[in-house]
Amino acid sequence: MRKEISRRTFLKTAGITAVALTVTDLLPLSEKLNKKLFAYQPRIITNFFETPVGKARRLLIRKRQLGQYADDVIMREEYGIAVSHQNPMIKKFYKNFAKHPLSEVSEALLHTYYKSRK
Repeated sequence: MRKEISRRTFLKTAGITAVALTVTDLLPLSEKLNKKLFAYQPRIITNFFETPVGKARRLLIRKRQLGQYADDVIMREEYGIAVSHQNPMIKKFYKNFAKHPLSEVSEALLHTYYKSRK
């Protein structure tokens, strides 16, 4: 007894079989191709300070830090001032202009402002 299949079922089965045979035949070839295509993968830089611009900025930051540390050493050794509120110029500034710490004048002239970069 012979069972007949519809044209649609035949085409589905033939298509699935063709795809399966093609995929299994191409798998070894695709592995070789993938190795050749992806042999060179450029390194993705995720850290800003690894870029040329970031390296230059880091160098400038380091030089600025060294300059500030050198200024601190000079103030400490030559003038005996270890903290900013002992600085005679700062005392004179508060006496003549700002009147007290955290006044509007001292905020405007001495303090920096935080700017969110998000």
